[in-house]
Amino acid sequence: MAATLDNTLGVLYSSTLISATLYGVGCTQAWFYFQKYRRKDPWWVQTLVGVLWVLDTCQQAILSVYKYLVTFHDTAAIRAVLINTLIVEIFFSNFIAVLVQQFYCWRVYKLSKSWAIAGFLAAVSWTSFVALIVYCARSLQFSTFVELEKISTLSKTCNILAAVTDFLISIGMILVLNMSKTGFRRSTDMINRLMIFSFSTGLPTSFCAIMACVFISVLPNTFWYMFFFLQMGRLYTNSFMVTLNSRQYIRSMSNSEDAQESYSLPDRSPAINSIPSHLAIRIDRMMENDQDAQSQYHGHGKGVETDAQV
Repeated sequence: MAATLDNTLGVLYSSTLISATLYGVGCTQAWFYFQKYRRKDPWWVQTLVGVLWVLDTCQQAILSVYKYLVTFHDTAAIRAVLINTLIVEIFFSNFIAVLVQQFYCWRVYKLSKSWAIAGFLAAVSWTSFVALIVYCARSLQFSTFVELEKISTLSKTCNILAAVTDFLISIGMILVLNMSKTGFRRSTDMINRLMIFSFSTGLPTSFCAIMACVFISVLPNTFWYMFFFLQMGRLYTNSFMVTLNSRQYIRSMSNSEDAQESYSLPDRSPAINSIPSHLAIRIDRMMENDQDAQSQYHGHGKGVETDAQV
Protein backbone atom coordinates (compact mmCIF):
# COMPACT_ATOMS: atom_id res chain seq x y z
CA MET A 1 0.00 0.00 0.00
CA ALA A 2 1.31 3.41 -0.96
CA ALA A 3 1.80 6.04 1.71
CA THR A 4 -0.92 8.70 1.83
CA LEU A 5 -1.79 11.53 4.17
CA ASP A 6 -4.50 9.38 5.75
CA ASN A 7 -2.40 6.30 6.53
CA THR A 8 0.60 8.31 7.74
CA LEU A 9 -0.08 11.59 9.54
CA GLY A 10 -3.78 10.77 9.87
CA VAL A 11 -2.96 7.54 11.69
CA LEU A 12 -0.35 9.31 13.82
CA TYR A 13 -2.89 11.97 14.79
CA SER A 14 -5.47 9.32 15.74
CA SER A 15 -2.84 7.52 17.79
CA THR A 16 -2.11 10.72 19.70
CA LEU A 17 -5.79 11.26 20.50
CA ILE A 18 -6.24 7.73 21.81
CA SER A 19 -3.01 7.98 23.75
CA ALA A 20 -4.20 11.24 25.34
CA THR A 21 -7.44 9.54 26.37
CA LEU A 22 -5.57 6.66 27.97
CA TYR A 23 -3.29 9.16 29.70
CA GLY A 24 -6.35 10.83 31.22
CA VAL A 25 -7.57 7.45 32.46
CA GLY A 26 -4.14 6.82 33.97
CA CYS A 27 -4.19 10.18 35.77
CA THR A 28 -7.58 9.35 37.24
CA GLN A 29 -6.30 5.96 38.37
CA ALA A 30 -3.23 7.56 39.98
CA TRP A 31 -5.38 10.12 41.82
CA PHE A 32 -7.68 7.35 43.07
CA TYR A 33 -4.71 5.29 44.22
CA PHE A 34 -3.15 8.06 46.31
CA GLN A 35 -6.53 8.97 47.78
CA LYS A 36 -7.16 5.42 48.93
CA TYR A 37 -3.80 3.73 49.51
CA ARG A 38 -1.24 6.39 50.41
CA ARG A 39 -1.48 5.41 54.10
CA LYS A 40 -1.63 1.67 53.44
CA ASP A 41 0.96 0.71 50.83
CA PRO A 42 4.73 0.71 51.46
CA TRP A 43 6.70 3.75 50.32
CA TRP A 44 8.36 2.01 47.39
CA VAL A 45 5.02 1.09 45.78
CA GLN A 46 3.83 4.69 46.12
CA THR A 47 7.14 5.91 44.68
CA LEU A 48 6.76 3.53 41.74
CA VAL A 49 3.28 4.90 41.04
CA GLY A 50 4.65 8.46 41.09
CA VAL A 51 7.59 7.61 38.81
CA LEU A 52 5.32 5.88 36.30
CA TRP A 53 2.99 8.88 36.24
CA VAL A 54 5.92 11.25 35.58
CA LEU A 55 7.24 9.01 32.78
CA ASP A 56 3.75 8.73 31.33
CA THR A 57 3.35 12.51 31.38
CA CYS A 58 6.71 13.06 29.69
CA GLN A 59 5.93 10.56 26.96
CA GLN A 60 2.53 12.11 26.27
CA ALA A 61 4.06 15.58 26.03
CA ILE A 62 6.76 14.43 23.62
CA LEU A 63 4.28 12.42 21.56
CA SER A 64 2.60 15.61 20.37
CA VAL A 65 2.40 15.86 16.56
CA TYR A 66 2.56 19.66 16.64
CA LYS A 67 5.52 19.94 14.29
CA TYR A 68 3.98 17.60 11.74
CA LEU A 69 0.51 19.15 11.70
CA VAL A 70 1.21 22.80 12.54
CA THR A 71 4.82 23.92 12.14
CA PHE A 72 5.35 22.17 8.79
CA HIS A 73 1.73 21.71 7.73
CA ASP A 74 2.36 23.27 4.31
CA THR A 75 5.45 21.16 3.61
CA ALA A 76 4.47 18.08 1.61
CA ALA A 77 7.79 16.35 2.25
CA ILE A 78 7.31 16.44 6.04
CA ARG A 79 5.66 13.02 5.91
CA ALA A 80 9.01 11.48 5.05
CA VAL A 81 10.94 13.31 7.77
CA LEU A 82 11.66 11.47 11.01
CA ILE A 83 11.44 13.99 13.85
CA ASN A 84 13.52 12.92 16.83
CA THR A 85 10.72 13.38 19.36
CA LEU A 86 8.98 10.30 17.95
CA ILE A 87 12.04 8.24 18.85
CA VAL A 88 12.74 9.92 22.19
CA GLU A 89 9.25 9.12 23.46
CA ILE A 90 10.02 5.43 22.96
CA PHE A 91 12.69 5.73 25.67
CA PHE A 92 10.01 6.76 28.17
CA SER A 93 7.67 3.99 27.03
CA ASN A 94 10.51 1.49 27.38
CA PHE A 95 11.25 2.54 30.97
CA ILE A 96 7.55 2.32 31.83
CA ALA A 97 7.39 -1.20 30.40
CA VAL A 98 10.42 -2.54 32.26
CA LEU A 99 9.32 -1.04 35.60
CA VAL A 100 5.84 -2.55 35.34
CA GLN A 101 7.20 -5.90 34.18
CA GLN A 102 9.70 -6.01 37.04
CA PHE A 103 6.88 -5.34 39.50
CA TYR A 104 4.98 -8.28 38.05
CA CYS A 105 8.12 -10.43 38.32
CA TRP A 106 8.45 -9.43 41.98
CA ARG A 107 4.82 -10.44 42.49
CA VAL A 108 5.52 -13.84 40.93
CA TYR A 109 8.44 -14.29 43.34
CA LYS A 110 6.38 -13.36 46.41
CA LEU A 111 3.85 -16.06 45.54
CA SER A 112 6.18 -18.77 44.26
CA LYS A 113 9.25 -18.07 46.46
CA SER A 114 11.23 -19.23 43.43
CA TRP A 115 14.20 -17.13 42.36
CA ALA A 116 14.53 -19.30 39.25
CA ILE A 117 11.06 -18.49 37.88
CA ALA A 118 11.12 -14.81 38.81
CA GLY A 119 14.73 -14.44 37.67
CA PHE A 120 13.98 -15.97 34.27
CA LEU A 121 11.01 -13.65 33.73
CA ALA A 122 13.04 -10.64 34.85
CA ALA A 123 15.87 -11.59 32.48
CA VAL A 124 13.47 -11.78 29.52
CA SER A 125 12.08 -8.37 30.48
CA TRP A 126 15.54 -6.79 30.65
CA THR A 127 16.44 -8.38 27.30
CA SER A 128 13.43 -6.70 25.72
CA PHE A 129 14.43 -3.42 27.39
CA VAL A 130 18.00 -3.53 26.05
CA ALA A 131 16.84 -4.48 22.54
CA LEU A 132 14.54 -1.46 22.41
CA ILE A 133 17.28 0.84 23.71
CA VAL A 134 19.51 -0.34 20.86
CA TYR A 135 16.69 0.28 18.38
CA CYS A 136 16.15 3.82 19.67
CA ALA A 137 19.87 4.61 19.60
CA ARG A 138 20.16 3.50 15.99
CA SER A 139 16.93 5.26 14.96
CA LEU A 140 18.21 8.61 16.23
CA GLN A 141 20.91 8.42 13.56
CA PHE A 142 18.29 8.52 10.78
CA SER A 143 16.47 11.54 9.39
CA THR A 144 13.75 9.86 7.29
CA PHE A 145 11.25 7.07 7.82
CA VAL A 146 12.58 5.23 4.79
CA GLU A 147 15.87 4.72 6.60
CA LEU A 148 14.06 2.89 9.40
CA GLU A 149 13.58 -0.01 7.01
CA LYS A 150 17.28 -0.77 7.51
CA ILE A 151 16.52 -1.90 11.06
CA SER A 152 13.05 -3.35 10.46
CA THR A 153 14.27 -6.75 11.65
CA LEU A 154 15.36 -5.21 14.95
CA SER A 155 11.98 -3.49 15.24
CA LYS A 156 10.17 -6.80 14.75
CA THR A 157 12.45 -8.43 17.32
CA CYS A 158 11.60 -5.74 19.88
CA ASN A 159 7.87 -6.23 19.37
CA ILE A 160 8.14 -10.01 19.55
CA LEU A 161 10.19 -9.79 22.75
CA ALA A 162 7.64 -7.42 24.29
CA ALA A 163 4.76 -9.77 23.46
CA VAL A 164 6.67 -12.83 24.68
CA THR A 165 7.63 -11.10 27.94
CA ASP A 166 4.06 -10.11 28.79
CA PHE A 167 2.78 -13.55 27.80
CA LEU A 168 5.35 -15.39 29.92
CA ILE A 169 4.71 -13.18 32.95
CA SER A 170 0.96 -13.79 32.66
CA ILE A 171 1.43 -17.54 32.25
CA GLY A 172 3.90 -17.62 35.14
CA MET A 173 1.45 -15.85 37.42
CA ILE A 174 -1.39 -18.14 36.36
CA LEU A 175 0.65 -21.28 37.03
CA VAL A 176 1.78 -20.03 40.44
CA LEU A 177 -1.77 -19.13 41.40
CA ASN A 178 -3.05 -22.49 40.20
CA MET A 179 -0.52 -24.27 42.44
CA SER A 180 -1.72 -22.15 45.38
CA LYS A 181 -5.22 -23.63 45.41
CA THR A 182 -6.13 -25.20 48.75
CA GLY A 183 -9.41 -26.91 47.89
CA PHE A 184 -11.59 -24.45 49.79
CA ARG A 185 -14.34 -22.99 47.62
CA ARG A 186 -13.78 -19.42 48.74
CA SER A 187 -10.04 -19.41 48.10
CA THR A 188 -10.40 -21.39 44.86
CA ASP A 189 -12.96 -18.92 43.48
CA MET A 190 -10.71 -16.03 44.48
CA ILE A 191 -7.66 -17.59 42.83
CA ASN A 192 -9.64 -18.33 39.66
CA ARG A 193 -10.61 -14.65 39.53
CA LEU A 194 -7.01 -13.59 40.02
CA MET A 195 -5.88 -15.93 37.24
CA ILE A 196 -8.34 -14.37 34.80
CA PHE A 197 -7.33 -10.91 35.98
CA SER A 198 -3.62 -11.66 35.48
CA PHE A 199 -4.24 -12.82 31.93
CA SER A 200 -6.40 -9.78 31.16
CA THR A 201 -3.81 -7.25 32.33
CA GLY A 202 -1.14 -8.69 30.04
CA LEU A 203 -3.40 -9.14 27.01
CA PRO A 204 -3.66 -5.50 25.74
CA THR A 205 0.09 -4.88 25.62
CA SER A 206 0.77 -8.26 24.02
CA PHE A 207 -1.91 -7.58 21.41
CA CYS A 208 -0.46 -4.17 20.53
CA ALA A 209 3.07 -5.59 20.25
CA ILE A 210 1.87 -8.36 17.93
CA MET A 211 -0.16 -5.98 15.77
CA ALA A 212 2.79 -3.59 15.49
CA CYS A 213 4.94 -6.49 14.31
CA VAL A 214 2.29 -7.55 11.78
CA PHE A 215 1.77 -4.09 10.30
CA ILE A 216 5.46 -3.28 10.00
CA SER A 217 5.74 -6.46 7.93
CA VAL A 218 2.58 -6.03 5.84
CA LEU A 219 2.32 -2.22 5.54
CA PRO A 220 5.81 -0.85 6.19
CA ASN A 221 5.15 2.37 4.25
CA THR A 222 2.32 3.43 6.55
CA PHE A 223 2.22 4.45 10.21
CA TRP A 224 -0.17 1.72 11.32
CA TYR A 225 2.59 -0.09 13.17
CA MET A 226 3.29 3.14 15.07
CA PHE A 227 -0.40 3.42 15.94
CA PHE A 228 -0.22 0.26 18.03
CA PHE A 229 3.31 0.66 19.32
CA LEU A 230 2.71 4.15 20.70
CA GLN A 231 -0.19 2.93 22.87
CA MET A 232 1.89 0.45 24.82
CA GLY A 233 3.26 2.91 27.39
CA ARG A 234 -0.27 4.04 28.30
CA LEU A 235 -1.47 0.44 28.49
CA TYR A 236 1.37 -0.63 30.79
CA THR A 237 0.63 2.25 33.17
CA ASN A 238 -3.10 1.63 33.19
CA SER A 239 -2.77 -2.13 33.68
CA PHE A 240 -0.44 -1.49 36.63
CA MET A 241 -2.80 1.04 38.19
CA VAL A 242 -5.81 -1.24 37.68
CA THR A 243 -3.90 -4.04 39.41
CA LEU A 244 -3.39 -1.85 42.47
CA ASN A 245 -6.82 -0.21 42.53
CA SER A 246 -8.88 -3.37 41.99
CA ARG A 247 -7.80 -5.04 45.23
CA GLN A 248 -10.76 -3.98 47.33
CA TYR A 249 -13.21 -4.74 44.53
CA ILE A 250 -11.99 -8.34 44.18
CA ARG A 251 -12.14 -8.84 47.94
CA SER A 252 -15.62 -7.32 48.17
CA MET A 253 -16.86 -9.78 45.53
CA SER A 254 -15.53 -12.65 47.62
CA ASN A 255 -17.06 -11.30 50.82
CA SER A 256 -20.38 -10.77 49.07
CA GLU A 257 -20.45 -14.39 47.94
CA ASP A 258 -19.58 -15.55 51.45
CA ALA A 259 -22.48 -13.54 52.86
CA GLN A 260 -24.93 -15.03 50.35
CA GLU A 261 -23.76 -18.54 51.16
CA SER A 262 -24.09 -17.94 54.91
CA TYR A 263 -27.74 -16.90 54.54
CA SER A 264 -28.56 -20.03 52.58
CA LEU A 265 -27.06 -22.47 55.10
CA PRO A 266 -29.61 -24.59 57.01
CA ASP A 267 -29.60 -25.04 60.75
CA ARG A 268 -26.63 -27.03 61.91
CA SER A 269 -27.32 -30.62 62.75
CA PRO A 270 -25.87 -32.37 65.80
CA ALA A 271 -23.36 -34.07 63.52
CA ILE A 272 -22.00 -30.71 62.41
CA ASN A 273 -22.00 -29.35 65.94
CA SER A 274 -19.89 -32.27 67.01
CA ILE A 275 -16.95 -31.36 64.74
CA PRO A 276 -13.77 -31.37 66.86
CA SER A 277 -12.56 -27.91 67.86
CA HIS A 278 -9.01 -28.58 66.67
CA LEU A 279 -10.34 -29.13 63.11
CA ALA A 280 -12.15 -25.81 63.18
CA ILE A 281 -8.97 -24.10 64.33
CA ARG A 282 -7.05 -25.74 61.50
CA ILE A 283 -9.59 -24.49 58.95
CA ASP A 284 -9.39 -20.96 60.37
CA ARG A 285 -5.63 -21.01 60.04
CA MET A 286 -5.78 -22.19 56.45
CA MET A 287 -8.24 -19.43 55.60
CA GLU A 288 -5.90 -16.88 57.16
CA ASN A 289 -3.08 -18.24 55.03
CA ASP A 290 -5.26 -17.88 51.93
CA GLN A 291 -5.94 -14.25 52.81
CA ASP A 292 -2.22 -13.62 53.31
CA ALA A 293 -1.51 -15.08 49.88
CA GLN A 294 -4.12 -12.79 48.34
CA SER A 295 -2.51 -9.79 50.02
CA GLN A 296 0.91 -10.76 48.66
CA TYR A 297 -0.54 -11.17 45.15
CA HIS A 298 -1.91 -7.65 45.13
CA GLY A 299 1.12 -6.12 46.81
CA HIS A 300 -0.45 -4.27 49.72
CA GLY A 301 -1.54 -4.49 53.30
CA LYS A 302 0.22 -6.28 56.12
CA GLY A 303 1.52 -8.96 53.83
CA VAL A 304 3.56 -6.49 51.80
CA GLU A 305 4.64 -4.47 54.78
CA THR A 306 6.14 -7.61 56.24
CA ASP A 307 7.68 -8.58 52.91
CA ALA A 308 9.16 -5.13 52.45
CA GLN A 309 10.88 -5.33 55.81
CA VAL A 310 12.49 -8.71 55.11
